Formats: sequence, C-alpha cells, structure tokens
Amino acid sequence: MQRKYLNIAMYRAMDCLYDEQELPSEEILQFVSDSNPYMYVDRTTVDPAIQAEFDSSMDRQNIGAEVDEETAYNAVKNFLAEQNLQFAEMFSDISLDEWKKLCDLIAEEES
Repeated sequence: MQRKYLNIAMYRAMDCLYDEQELPSEEILQFVSDSNPYMYVDRTTVDPAIQAEFDSSMDRQNIGAEVDEETAYNAVKNFLAEQNLQFAEMFSDISLDEWKKLCDLIAEEES
C-alpha cells in the first residue's frame, strides 16, 4: 500500500467503527470529521494538524512510500494510541484480514 493512502484507510476504518457505535462519543465524532480525506480534492491530506501529527508518526515509525498491510495496520494503531484518544483501542476491533481487504479496496479505487 502507498503511504499516502494510509490516512484514507485509517479514516474509513474509524468511520466504520463510529457507525457501529450506538452512542458515539463527541471525541470520535470530531476525529472522524477532522480526518475525512474526502473533503479535499486530492484525498491525500486531512485537517492540517492531524495530517502533521500523522506524517510525524509515520516518519518516527520509518514508514516509507510503500508499506505492507500488516506494518501499515500497526503504524495506524500506534498513531491512534499516540494521540491519547479514548476510542483508540477500538481500532483493535478491526482484524488484520479486514484491514487487508480495506487496503486492497482503497488501492483499487485510487488506481
């Protein structure tokens, strides 16, 4: 997967988790709203503050331009944990197989 699409994958995964919540918290609502790449023309950037934190996290984790799905999954999981978000542990509800399917779908859509 290309690194530039990781924020799309993270957004779509968290958006699904948000949709599954009976009473989603304001925190997850705000995060999903701020990290929506579909509000931007090139879909590779999100809210500048979140994008900067995301890019910094990926750099610290040595995530290059191309990354395998398992490494990407762990990198996104680490990013969410670094943000000290109360809902970050929800990301673990997404299995690695589900993540891989999501990454394949995004790669197909974006090519």
